[in-house]
Amino acid sequence: MKTIRRQLLAGLLGATLLCVVGASASLYRSLRTETNELADLQLRQLAVAPDSGSPLAEDPEEEFVLQGWDDGGMHVWHASRGLQPLARYPVSGFSTLKIDGHHWRLYGEESHGRYVQVAQPLAVRNKLAAEMALRAGAPLLIFALVLGVLVVVVVGRALRPLDRLAQAVEGRSPSSLEPISTGDLSPELQPVALALNSLMQQFDEAMTAQRTFVADAAHELRSPLTALKLQLQLAERAPTEETRALALAKLHERLDRSTHLVRQLLSLARHESAMTAAQRKPVDLGRLLEAAVADHSALAESRDIDLGVEAPCQVVIDADEDGLRVLLNNLIDNALRYTQRGGRVDLQAAHEDGRRLLRVRDNGPGVPAEHRGRLFDRFFRPDGQQAWGAGLGLSIVRNIADHHQAEIVLADGMEGRGLSVTVLF
Repeated sequence: MKTIRRQLLAGLLGATLLCVVGASASLYRSLRTETNELADLQLRQLAVAPDSGSPLAEDPEEEFVLQGWDDGGMHVWHASRGLQPLARYPVSGFSTLKIDGHHWRLYGEESHGRYVQVAQPLAVRNKLAAEMALRAGAPLLIFALVLGVLVVVVVGRALRPLDRLAQAVEGRSPSSLEPISTGDLSPELQPVALALNSLMQQFDEAMTAQRTFVADAAHELRSPLTALKLQLQLAERAPTEETRALALAKLHERLDRSTHLVRQLLSLARHESAMTAAQRKPVDLGRLLEAAVADHSALAESRDIDLGVEAPCQVVIDADEDGLRVLLNNLIDNALRYTQRGGRVDLQAAHEDGRRLLRVRDNGPGVPAEHRGRLFDRFFRPDGQQAWGAGLGLSIVRNIADHHQAEIVLADGMEGRGLSVTVLF
C-alpha cells in the first residue's frame, strides 16, 4: 500500500509534469503556426521580387527553391541552397504537396509572362518551430524543476507532524497510556490524536478492570482453597468413621462451592468480550424461559419452590442466544438459591411500553434498597445472607445485558417481598 507521502508526491509531481508537457505542446503549436505564417510571407515576397543572383541566407527559414519558367514552359533559372530543383507544379497561390516522401510548401504565381514557383520543405519550418519552442521553454523547464523541489520540501514539512504523532504512539508501552498532547498538532491531526487518546483510555480501563478481576479472583479463590485444605486435614485426623464421614461431606460441599466459583469466573471472563454481529439471531424469549424452567425444575423441586412462566407469550429479539441463556440461568439460580423453602419464582417475557423484556421475580427475603446499587459489583454479597455464593452472578448478567444494549431494573418482588430483576431490550 502506498504511503500518504508517496501519493502526495506522485500526484503533485505528476500534475506538474503534465502541466509542463501541456504548456510545451501548446507553445510548440503556437510557434509552428507563427512560423508557417512568416515563412509563407517570405515565399510570397520571393516570388514577387525574385533575385536569382543574390546570395541565399544562412538561416534555416531561408532554405527554399526558387524557380522560373517562360511562356513556353522553358525552365530559365532557379536559385536554392543545398536543395535540388523541383518539377513544375500547376499551383496558383499556396499549396502543400508530398514530393518524394517529404511534405513541401509551394507558392506559384504567373506574372509578366513568366511562372515563378517557390518551394520550402515543411521539415525546415518544424525544426525552426521546435528550436524556438526549446529556447522559449527552457525557463519553463527550470521553473518546473524548482517547483518539483519545492513540492518535495513542502510535503515533507507538512507531513512532519504526522511523523511525530506516529513516533509518539510507537514509543508507548502497555503501561504508558498517558494522553497524547494535541496542542502542537495541526487541526487535521487533532481528531486522530483525540481518537487515539480515547482508545488508550478504554485500553487503560480494560487493563485496570482485568487487573482488578485477577486480584479479586485470586483473593476469592484463596479462601476456599485454604478451607479445602483444612477440611481435608480434619478428615485425615478424624478419630471415628462418623466424624470422618461428616468431614468428607463438608469437603464435598466446599468442593462444590469452589467449582461453582471457578465456573462463574470463567463465565464472567467469557462474556466480558464484545458481541459480534455474527452472534445475533432471532431468539424467542418465551421458548427460552420454558427451556430454563425445564433445566432448573429438579433444583426447584428439591427446595419445594414453585418455578414457572407467568403469562407466556411470544417475544422475539435479535440477540446472542447462548448469552441470554447464561443471563437467565444466573437470574434463576440466584432466585432459587435465596428464596426460602416453599417460595415462588416467576419468569416472564412480555412487551411493556413498546419495549421487550425478560423478568425474574421471587417472594424471598429480597435485598434492601440501599444495597441494590452494588449488586452488580464483583464479589459483592449483602450482609446477612445465609445461602452461599460467589457474588458474580449479577456481574455476568450486567455484562451480557450491556452487550445487548439492554437496561436492568431492580424492584420489589411479588406482594412487596423478594426481588424483581427486569431486563429491558
